[in-house]
Amino acid sequence: MSSQPSQPSGIDSQRVSCTFCGYLLTEQLLALQCYPSEATSVPAGVPSDGGLTLCPDCASEVVALLTNWHTHGQPQIRTDAAIGDAYQIVASTCSFCADRTPRAGLGIELYRRVGDELPAYATYTLCEHCQSVFGEFLRSLPPKR
Repeated sequence: MSSQPSQPSGIDSQRVSCTFCGYLLTEQLLALQCYPSEATSVPAGVPSDGGLTLCPDCASEVVALLTNWHTHGQPQIRTDAAIGDAYQIVASTCSFCADRTPRAGLGIELYRRVGDELPAYATYTLCEHCQSVFGEFLRSLPPKR
């Protein structure tokens, strides 16, 4: 498992498309990168590489969800541990349900255009239960275009 955070696939590329509808993205971009701890895996509904890119239309429901999540500080990434484990160490609660013991955590990085409802960069950690809920939420999103 990689121990260095990475930009979501193609975020620097001119040809980034929405994970959900395939719409070719230009300036407006919401990108999420998911990092499972050693004790868990990327939840169903999230691509196996852990990255999502969304157009403004497909991102609307995701933005509504994330505006209610609690962010935390940036984790200390180590070369000898999974990135998701670093998220679990820095998070004292689950970003969604506020469970005080986010065992088997899933770290999530958000990249967003400055000036939108969400910060340009934020980090979140989900407990094991909320990971599956988040995956189910993503699977239920219909393409908007």
